[in-house]
Amino acid sequence: MPLCISIERTLAERAIKELRRRGILDREHLITRAGNSVIVPVRVNAPGELELSFTRLPVFECSPPLREIVKAPLPSLDVVGNVVILRENVLKLRRAEDIIAAIKQVYPRVKAVWVKEETNDVFRIPLLKLLWGEEVREITVKEYGIEMRVKLGEVYFNPRLAEEHRSVAQLTKNGEVVVDVFSGIGGFTLHIASMRRCLVVANDLNPVAYELLVENIKLNRRKLKSTIIPLNSDAVELPHILRQGVADRLIADFPMKSTEYYEVYEKLLKPRGILHLYTVSTCSPEYARAKLAGVFENWHIVQCKPVLEYAPRTEIYRCDLVKPDNV
Repeated sequence: MPLCISIERTLAERAIKELRRRGILDREHLITRAGNSVIVPVRVNAPGELELSFTRLPVFECSPPLREIVKAPLPSLDVVGNVVILRENVLKLRRAEDIIAAIKQVYPRVKAVWVKEETNDVFRIPLLKLLWGEEVREITVKEYGIEMRVKLGEVYFNPRLAEEHRSVAQLTKNGEVVVDVFSGIGGFTLHIASMRRCLVVANDLNPVAYELLVENIKLNRRKLKSTIIPLNSDAVELPHILRQGVADRLIADFPMKSTEYYEVYEKLLKPRGILHLYTVSTCSPEYARAKLAGVFENWHIVQCKPVLEYAPRTEIYRCDLVKPDNV
């Protein structure tokens, strides 16, 4: 039986965008109206409660109409420019020919379909296997008018983070010093620099990501209000490169290992400075908070909010922490 949430019509667009970004919008069924409410099908395991960034909603059994765009529904995928990226497990459930046919019907301009295989590389580089089409690896993507060049299979990039990049940029204030500890090709950095007048230090260990970061800064130079200092360094070296207590705000987007860099955050961040830390956790935001409380003793954990689905019953959370005066 399909599962749905019901949300007020004025909030529906915001909710649908978040569900789509987190990969839990049920694309096999249609979204419908019921008076002043919108009934949205969702991909969760069981009825209960679903937490969004701005509200909690009950999940209930429903009977929404099936989509009739394609005979076989598309699996979970990412569209990056004219390239589609699938997760490896979809090939265990569907024939490759059926998947490709469905993708070409919905995205007729696609030039390549890649399959993403998991990797534990220190640079977070995905191993990609070409399933169909041209071997397109270099692409340009746009987020809120910001152009970014990406080399697929050589750098970490997640197109589902566009809204998160914007959200953190909106939290940043003019005049701040911001350190993007694991900047990649510049997603957070460029959004902040396009919206605020501040100093942004953007660092990444991957030399290819660093080269693209520099290139993307030049590509968007007319849109930027901030000064950006790009660095190609191991994060543990940052306290030796930058003045201690220099940062008003830190961004730590390295979900699998972010808690291992506590000393870096403690040294770089000034008292009452803000840390946006991304971490993988199961169950709930409360579980994510409890996980961090043992590492960040005496820090004030303002909130932990789900950002992306990482695996079944596992999500990536952004936790906002404030450094205490006595650390």
